[in-house]
Amino acid sequence: MPVIIDGTNGVTTNSGTLISATTIGVGGATPSASGSGITFPATQSASSDANTLDDYEEGTWTPTIAGWTSITYQVRLGTYVKIGRQVTCWFDIRLTAGTNAGTSVTFTGLPFTTGTNANGGGMTTYADIPVTDRSYYPPYPSSISTTVSFYNFVNGSSVTSNANISGTKYLQGCVMYEV
Repeated sequence: MPVIIDGTNGVTTNSGTLISATTIGVGGATPSASGSGITFPATQSASSDANTLDDYEEGTWTPTIAGWTSITYQVRLGTYVKIGRQVTCWFDIRLTAGTNAGTSVTFTGLPFTTGTNANGGGMTTYADIPVTDRSYYPPYPSSISTTVSFYNFVNGSSVTSNANISGTKYLQGCVMYEV
């Protein structure tokens, strides 16, 4: 199918003319009202071609500490960008109280369920939650879930918390994974 762009009349194809030369709607999406950009439909219009960009989304999510009780959140924020199968999530969790029984440092609530092989990892930009081992501990998403656990970088074991929370404690960073 030939495509002609002339800047005055928009784009002309064999099936008609698109009115605007600065906005494009992919699949069933309506072109952006802002006057520029590419708009994807609200629900992915999946392509069978692995090299076709058929999904883009930005949004918010709410991270929740798992396995602890009596939690008081000061801040609980999450944002994400999904491009095709890859999701990048940022999190900012600040606790002022919480009780645990030596359980792993884990949170739930990822905006999309991870794939069979999550193929992900991340980085903690700041962590002030008391843990049994003060080594660097990156977040890793669990396979086929919406859960992220933190692991000891040195020995690969799950990081557990060794104290109840009192006063403000932070957990901030990002995690990336495939759906």
